[in-house]
Amino acid sequence: MISIEELKARVNDLPAMPDLALRLLEMCRDPDVAPRDIVEVIRHEPAMTMQVLRLCNSTFYGLPRKVTSLQEAMIYIGTDALVNFVLAGHLSPMYRKRIAGYGLEPGQLWRHAVGSAICAQRVAEGVDSALAGSAFTCGLLHCIGKIILNTYVGEEFQRLLLYVEQTGAGFPEAEMKILGLSHAEAGAQIAEHWNLPDEIVESIRFYADPLSAPNHKKLVSIVHVGVILSMSMGFGLGYDGLAYVLRPGALDLLRMKADDMFGFSIEIHDRFVHAEELLNIA
Repeated sequence: MISIEELKARVNDLPAMPDLALRLLEMCRDPDVAPRDIVEVIRHEPAMTMQVLRLCNSTFYGLPRKVTSLQEAMIYIGTDALVNFVLAGHLSPMYRKRIAGYGLEPGQLWRHAVGSAICAQRVAEGVDSALAGSAFTCGLLHCIGKIILNTYVGEEFQRLLLYVEQTGAGFPEAEMKILGLSHAEAGAQIAEHWNLPDEIVESIRFYADPLSAPNHKKLVSIVHVGVILSMSMGFGLGYDGLAYVLRPGALDLLRMKADDMFGFSIEIHDRFVHAEELLNIA
């Protein structure tokens, strides 16, 4: 069993979320903030300015001509994409490491996070496009807790797998039973430590059981379906890859059918190929 003290110590050891990312997250959720306000923040960060222009001029957007100003770039990529790009830059070094407890070689957790983000975004576009940016963010962060639980899962993996086989439970439920803590809960603790918005914390905590989410069931259900779709497409599967349960209630809430999920697969694959170039996915 993992104690609260151990968890807090491991959370505190993680790199802090950059002030720029937190500020942009806050600004994007403020209806009174205009794109020019965000440009004003970014233009004081030369490295970030270069990265934003690189993002806008990548094949991911396929623009007919080269964009050379932040103001113009913001018109094309939007604030949500900008925040997610900044966030991805912070998460990438952590996600690229080998996560041996879950059977993930270097770069595989990063592939799974980005794949889940793309899948969740695509699901949101068909359900409620206003949630597409947040769905990408939450998809990117949903598995952050695996970084902390890595060692503990490796030590108890056989017991965890046996519990899944005998009960039909999902892997996070098995973690909670055997370890006293799931990677979803560990991830939510990290998000709280980073002072991330409540909807992100809730999406991480309840992504495997979305109907238990108290305030943001729709967004969490979108993330849940996106993660399951990502796994079915083989984006960064570890030992636990198929030990997750699709909650039919989430599909009902989103007014989707299981077949709808797989209708997105070709488009998602194309988006992932572009993301591989853009984010240098190993």
